Amino acid sequence: MRVFLDAQPLLGPPSGIARYVKQLANHLAEDNEIVLSFNRIFKPVPRSIYHDVKHSQVYNNPYPYKVIRRLLQPNMLYSLPYDLFAQTKSDLYHGTNYTYQKTLKGKSVITIHDLAYMRYPESTSDIIYKHHSKWTPYSAAQCDFIIADSIQTKQDIVELLNIPDKKIEVIYLAADDRFQPLQSHVISDVMLRYNLPDKYILFVGTVEPRKNLLGFMEAYKMFRKKSGLPHKLVIVGAKGWKSSPIYEWTREQKLSNDIIFTGYIDDNDLPAVYNGASLFVMPSIYEGFGLPILEAMGCGIPVMGSNVSSIPELIKNYGVLIDPYDQQEWANQLERVLSSSTLLHSLSTLSLERAGHFNWAKTASETRRVYEKLL
Repeated sequence: MRVFLDAQPLLGPPSGIARYVKQLANHLAEDNEIVLSFNRIFKPVPRSIYHDVKHSQVYNNPYPYKVIRRLLQPNMLYSLPYDLFAQTKSDLYHGTNYTYQKTLKGKSVITIHDLAYMRYPESTSDIIYKHHSKWTPYSAAQCDFIIADSIQTKQDIVELLNIPDKKIEVIYLAADDRFQPLQSHVISDVMLRYNLPDKYILFVGTVEPRKNLLGFMEAYKMFRKKSGLPHKLVIVGAKGWKSSPIYEWTREQKLSNDIIFTGYIDDNDLPAVYNGASLFVMPSIYEGFGLPILEAMGCGIPVMGSNVSSIPELIKNYGVLIDPYDQQEWANQLERVLSSSTLLHSLSTLSLERAGHFNWAKTASETRRVYEKLL
């Protein structure tokens, strides 16, 4: 079958959705004709964007779909078939990042990663909120089928977008193979490059309100004061919407030496940063999936996360789950886990075991079955 795969996320900074596109393309290309589909208006798509995607064709349609989505409500202008002028037409179009695209004769699938903009609008920028509020409900209604990253996201789609349950299938993502235990010299080189401490608790993700970092940092402060353990907190990720209070709190509490904001870290260095951590935390109040959890588990790092949204789906009983608002319990569990080498070893083993339940070949295989069912 010929699949036009929305590859637009590859044009932005490295992200979980960009990894999703590359992994789907690489695994699906083994027995399908994959067309990496872009919508770049004024510039060609550079080869460097997709150099590590194998056996794929590339098609860039310069029609201003993005401009229409940015400025207008859904309308007839958006209905121009994406593959109208393509030499080969699609059997199926897969919108990998929420949005639907009409084609001449093909079926359509979209992936919805989460509905955070609806659950927690205060944690979303105005630009994203306005775009998603118009185009996600439209795309969900127009497409033939929807893939959700988690049971939580599927439930949100049914409840908030009023989409029938039978139109949605849950297909979990996975961590890349490079997220695995590494040799100590590789870890040391990266830790030295980023000036990371010997012992640290790690968070990876955009610095924004729904990640509950302020709440967790309060718990971290309590933990450090009570336990006397030396572990610093390393926060890896770009500044997001309404992140200023997080940095201000750190300065006000005089914790700038204990809470380290690295900002963006090169994707190739991330596995070593995970490997260097004593513990990974995901204290979010909402996650549509939570890919960093699986990346940490793949590296054999003990994991502690909130007991809400999709996080329990991933961690289950392979890590520690805590009420995101119970700061005292977070502090207690940090001390309990980090003060016991036996418990850390046990949780590390559990992480590796859980990570083995997820892989991109399985994700692609289940996605392929959705395509075949539609066609």
